[in-house]
Amino acid sequence: MINIQGFYIKKFLLLSLIFLFSCSEKNTNTTEITINESAENVITKITRLSNDQILVCAHRAYHKFAPENSLASIQQAIDEGIDIVEVDVNTTKDGILVLMHDNLIDRTTNAKGYLSDYTYLDLKKLYLKIGDSVTSHQIPTLNEVLTLSRDKIILNLDIKRVDVNKLYQQLLVKKMQNDVFSFIWDKRKIDKILQIDSTYAVLPIVSSSVDMMNYAQNIKSKLQHFDENSFNQENLEWAKNNGILVFMNILWKPDENFIQNDTQQVDDIIALKPAIIQTDHPKKVLAYLKSKNLHN
Repeated sequence: MINIQGFYIKKFLLLSLIFLFSCSEKNTNTTEITINESAENVITKITRLSNDQILVCAHRAYHKFAPENSLASIQQAIDEGIDIVEVDVNTTKDGILVLMHDNLIDRTTNAKGYLSDYTYLDLKKLYLKIGDSVTSHQIPTLNEVLTLSRDKIILNLDIKRVDVNKLYQQLLVKKMQNDVFSFIWDKRKIDKILQIDSTYAVLPIVSSSVDMMNYAQNIKSKLQHFDENSFNQENLEWAKNNGILVFMNILWKPDENFIQNDTQQVDDIIALKPAIIQTDHPKKVLAYLKSKNLHN
């Protein structure tokens, strides 16, 4: 005697397996199309842009006419055609990622104390300063910064007191994990974020050929932050031959001399043609590079 109920159950299960297999094939094809059609990542973009020019990174955004690390300072950098903004990511008492360079808020706001003692709602009551002058600008969240900068300017996220897993998840939600890079002083945090995503564009600082070789061999990101110890012609030639994109500061003394029309230190740096230079005077440096045919 034929078990009708069993027959139909087996038939249902067979059809279900065929349907799932078909869907799996379709999903695989869709993924491949998405990958093939995706926009270039930040390393590819910097490589392309720096092929025939030196890119300018605005330190703490364009903070001469707006508070450092403010939305207004980022917008000014965008308006002036600056290539990259460096901003500092920190964490509030309740775990919100915001922009703040110092752990203390004394220097940059109209209040005092540690950022980690303030909730985000507490911070919304405060105002940012330029020097000693209080402005109407407020501390932005990382989410606001990502929204503002998307497809307009490259972000260099300087990681301060931050859970890099939370940072990465926020980038993932915005689908911007391949659009930014991060200067990370703490080597442990470099390791941690690369465990999350081995392709994430980290910017490690290198002071010796040992550092240079180590990062070149062990991470996929081709960005390296040279300093006064590693920045020389021999190392720049090595970097070029190994596809390394060199990031170099002209902050502090070179910057100070530059705005006083003493350009010698800046000239010595740009003569070796790093991919990116970081400055507190991005508009003036950009104009200077253009006058030297070192920026489009």
